[in-house]
Amino acid sequence: MSKTERMIIDDLIILGRAVPAEIRNGRRTICTAGYSPTHGFTRIYPTKWDSPLKRWNIIRAPVERPRRPRYDGRAESWKIVGSRREWDRLSDKIEIVGRLPRKEQPELIRGLIDNCIEDIKDEKRSLGIIKPEILDYYIEEQEDFKKFIQLRLDGRFQVRVKDEYTVEPRIKYKCSGCRVKRGFHDQQLLEWGVYRWFDRKPENIDQVWENLGFLDPEYEKFFFVGNLLQYPTAFVVISVLRFKRARNL
Repeated sequence: MSKTERMIIDDLIILGRAVPAEIRNGRRTICTAGYSPTHGFTRIYPTKWDSPLKRWNIIRAPVERPRRPRYDGRAESWKIVGSRREWDRLSDKIEIVGRLPRKEQPELIRGLIDNCIEDIKDEKRSLGIIKPEILDYYIEEQEDFKKFIQLRLDGRFQVRVKDEYTVEPRIKYKCSGCRVKRGFHDQQLLEWGVYRWFDRKPENIDQVWENLGFLDPEYEKFFFVGNLLQYPTAFVVISVLRFKRARNL
């Protein structure tokens, strides 16, 4: 596939947005990913924090393959066309064309489940769905965090990036068919909604686990996972997808 390949993707179902990261020229961007019935698992970036990209939205956007010097060769990765030249108008390029009905959401996710992270790696994919057995979850302190400055020199608001948080949420879990030697995974949770809770309620960060449904056995939980560009064998949890279990009558 050519690095300059372009296309219009018009059926991408948003499944997760990661905590913002800083890229070239000081731009703060959010990596967004989901599933397209036409193209499969798909990652798009950069996207702005105020882009209309809520979970389960179905979007249309012009995309192209990432280029060097920071080339992302993952098959699922696409860059929004003109993202650098038209940064201030980037959100205008994304069109909401629908929303996946609530009753169809569990069916979609159950049809995409992988047995283990190792299976995703074997298939040379960088995104997948796991149905976990959650063993533990905790908040880890980050000792090397950077100071956050909310306003830039030009007075514009900017969002906090991952390295500017003092804490990092982590989850220890088993896959349904776990193949790793130690028998479990211990991964970062990068869901942006979690970090937004840290911003709003810094005095009550542990409640985030209740917000995610971890304390409620009535919820069936799935992890949308992806690897890291710099460390392709290292995976993180992009988002937690949960559905209320059907009650037997």
